[in-house]
Amino acid sequence: MIFVAADASWDRTGRGYNNGVATPAPKPVSEDKHRHRHHAYAAEATGLLLIGILLLILTLARYWSYINWSMR
Repeated sequence: MIFVAADASWDRTGRGYNNGVATPAPKPVSEDKHRHRHHAYAAEATGLLLIGILLLILTLARYWSYINWSMR
């Protein structure tokens, strides 16, 4: 007995693979010329900068007396 693999593009009823799939609706076209950037991205960048500055200040405050300011 020899088994032959069925063509993957057709099912048992003879329909094509994508016959039952609806086509996606077209995306609405925006009227304004530039893309709107969400304010969360700016807030995230600002928050990261503030955290970095805070870590720098805390590190300097902790090790201020150990820094050799008279290096020549």
